[in-house]
Amino acid sequence: MKTKNLSNLVSMICSKDYTSQNLVEFIDVCQKIAVSYLKYQEAFGKNIRPKNSEGLNDLEDVAIDCIAGLFMRNETDDFVQLNRYFTPFLNNSEIDDNEMLMMLRRLVVKKTKQELSRIFRERDPEGAKIIRNIRVAIRNSDQFSSFKEMGREFVYLHNYQQDDNKLSDPDAHERKLSGLSDKILAQEFSQRYCPTDSVSTMMKKMLEIVSNGPFNQNCLPIDTIANLIRDVTFNQFKEETCKDTDNTSPFHDLQLKEVDAVNKDVIQLIHQKIQLQYLKKNKISSLKADIYCKAINDFVQDLTHERECESNFRYLKRYIPNLSQKSYREQERSIFEYLVKVTKKSLRKKLKELL
Repeated sequence: MKTKNLSNLVSMICSKDYTSQNLVEFIDVCQKIAVSYLKYQEAFGKNIRPKNSEGLNDLEDVAIDCIAGLFMRNETDDFVQLNRYFTPFLNNSEIDDNEMLMMLRRLVVKKTKQELSRIFRERDPEGAKIIRNIRVAIRNSDQFSSFKEMGREFVYLHNYQQDDNKLSDPDAHERKLSGLSDKILAQEFSQRYCPTDSVSTMMKKMLEIVSNGPFNQNCLPIDTIANLIRDVTFNQFKEETCKDTDNTSPFHDLQLKEVDAVNKDVIQLIHQKIQLQYLKKNKISSLKADIYCKAINDFVQDLTHERECESNFRYLKRYIPNLSQKSYREQERSIFEYLVKVTKKSLRKKLKELL
């Protein structure tokens, strides 16, 4: 990574006294910092790359998407966030290249963290919701505490039973990470799982499992807890559905027809909303209205036919091949995510009536 004359380069960017080559060079430095941080996160188990990724280019694309917001300009072409961050330092003191690099790393890493949270929410909205509930449980309960280590956040119980001895809150040295297999934990947890359990109760059950017996572990990563809650909940629901319904029976065929009828009603409702709320008020073009209708239709079919749902961005990209993450955020996200939210709410209401 080139760091020579970095202070001068940042000064030129903030004062608008730069060439296109200067800007490309600065973006390249920021991208490399972001890629380095993403690799670090990957090393500790984070799924950074999109599905079906093929190599480093995917990671570089994620990095660019993460730092894009740093280069937003106002009406006078100032880089708003860069100016806000760097100008006070540039005006008040002489900063050498090493100090400037440290400052730039702090800014890029902070921005990358923020955008990763958004990317994960879009890629896995259900997982993001579970993680939010886990954090609420930690905040609102005196049973749990959390700590960060090796790039991940862990949860532990304040008091837990192990080998018939009560242990108080462990400090950072005493926290035990045994490399417990998620598969083994899932098997144990599925036997104790109850559909009516709160997130707090499920967390406590998992931590009790790993703190006793041969596991010898007193904490779990938040992402592991979230994945187990989602997977075990889904598997249990699927098993119960299979027990209750014979896939070859006339009753099952009738159910499918009823679900398809609900889908058509909801899709028609959302199409009408697009027409009345956006197209007739000239908020979107007829072409865009048609694209939104098709994307919502795809989303509904995936959601109600046990197919894996994609991110909102991916549903739109099917019909807008050149859509970038940046243009999605700036031009599409507000309206389309509202439509998806209304679609989910309408589906839930009608399917509850059906059941």
